[in-house]
Amino acid sequence: MQIHTSSILAGHVEERGRSRAMLLSSPIARVVNIDRLRILAAFGIVWFHTEGAPYRLIGYAGLPIFLLAFFSLIVRNARADDTACFAKRRWNRLIIPWLFWSVAYGVCKSAKAIWMTDMDALRGVLSIESLIAGTHIHLWYLPYAFLLGLLIHEVNRRTSRVNDTAVVLAATATGIFLLAARPLGLFAYCISPPLPQWSFGLAAAPLGFAIGRCLLIGSHDSRRQLLSVVTLPTLLACIILTWAGSTSPAVPYGLAIGLVYLAYAWPVRGDRVAAAIAPLTFGIYLIHPLISFGLRHIVEAQQPSAIFIVLTACLSGLVTLGLMKTPLRRFV
Repeated sequence: MQIHTSSILAGHVEERGRSRAMLLSSPIARVVNIDRLRILAAFGIVWFHTEGAPYRLIGYAGLPIFLLAFFSLIVRNARADDTACFAKRRWNRLIIPWLFWSVAYGVCKSAKAIWMTDMDALRGVLSIESLIAGTHIHLWYLPYAFLLGLLIHEVNRRTSRVNDTAVVLAATATGIFLLAARPLGLFAYCISPPLPQWSFGLAAAPLGFAIGRCLLIGSHDSRRQLLSVVTLPTLLACIILTWAGSTSPAVPYGLAIGLVYLAYAWPVRGDRVAAAIAPLTFGIYLIHPLISFGLRHIVEAQQPSAIFIVLTACLSGLVTLGLMKTPLRRFV
């Protein structure tokens, strides 16, 4: 479908102020499809972290799904408060759990290292990497989301009066550039964790920001058209990168951007099951390495990977549900 920039501009410029005022003055409705995607993404992350599981790169799409949804909702749900208030909310939601689980994983790893007299593992718990990312590598997501979330919030505030189409085009171009930067060698692969993980997630920030600005447009047709402007070039870039042999990050991002587009472009009615399960996904992400470690000592080694993945995700969800009924709920 051909997109006429001038018609998009004419279609939504007059309603920008009114639609944004409505968004800021009324409760933000849940996006059911995003709840469903968060559940799918949680299973994908467990899939990716399951050693020996086939097609793990497909499961890794869960990470950019989480990031694209997170950054886009920061923009969509923007409040009229300052960055300090935003930072306080995100600190409580991301950094406090990060500190708690860093201590929890640190204690577990230290106990294991002492039991096995593995001094290298014990030194790793106290390394600079652990201070930056956390005592388990998957915790890198939380400080990254906090810092990039602050950046997205501030950029959104400072560009709130700039034309949405221009902002979306610029952010999309930036995201595609960052997506191609890793395969082109613009980021060194010899850097130590969590910098490789952070560089993988960089493209999601401008792309999520672009998607979030699309969501502020009042007209469904104009919103869907502008979402296509974000999605189609990104998909094309992912196809080219895959064809060139750079399947990572092309495959995860290609799957993620397509699914997020479908989730926002075609909203559906309420889904009570998804609404009930989606709040557990954060806890599943945080807890699943511990559950996976325990299951490896219980489940037979020859058990199919799919069964192990489902068991790990479901048990992690049950543990999260239990924790949410205790004072520890602020950490999940």
